[in-house]
Amino acid sequence: MVVDGLDGCGKDTHANRMRQLMEADGQRVVMVSHPSDRLFGVLSKRALEGSGHVSRALATIFYTLDVLGSVARFNRSRDGTHIFVRYLLGTAYLPRRLAPTGYRLFRKLLPFPDIAIFIDIEPSVALRRIEQRDHKREMFETMEKLQSVREIAKALTMDEWVVVDNSEDGEGPFVKARDVLVESGLLDARAVVSPSTP
Repeated sequence: MVVDGLDGCGKDTHANRMRQLMEADGQRVVMVSHPSDRLFGVLSKRALEGSGHVSRALATIFYTLDVLGSVARFNRSRDGTHIFVRYLLGTAYLPRRLAPTGYRLFRKLLPFPDIAIFIDIEPSVALRRIEQRDHKREMFETMEKLQSVREIAKALTMDEWVVVDNSEDGEGPFVKARDVLVESGLLDARAVVSPSTP
């Protein structure tokens, strides 16, 4: 399973909550968020805190190597459900003219998940949430970049992805993501407790 989307959209939050539901249902779940804490992930994060073409190129290269490392680990051990946070939609951060080609290339090279969830969000909401974090801003965390990446990502996810709009606060977006797990058979409907249930 993949949970992907813009910076500040709530990918990790949604993925963590889905992981907790599946684990409570007795399942083994392995979750990896990219860029990860492994070497190439750390180098990608450092490059993302820079600026300019060189930093952008390095961030892309290291991010790609980080994801490929996760895929290699997945291929060696397919035990349980794997959740990759940020995966194919890293290609939406490429220059607009290259993004569709990059997506198609990696779509062919990498295994496509059984469930691909795109957490959509209004850029203004994403930026507000980013500003509330305690971390150094990255090169794509501006209104202009968020708008551009969102347009590209929405075009790339039209066919095979489930879209969850997380622009509104509250439980609604997570309930939709949770329902995707139930509909796909990854979560027993009897294990689901409604947010309004005491």
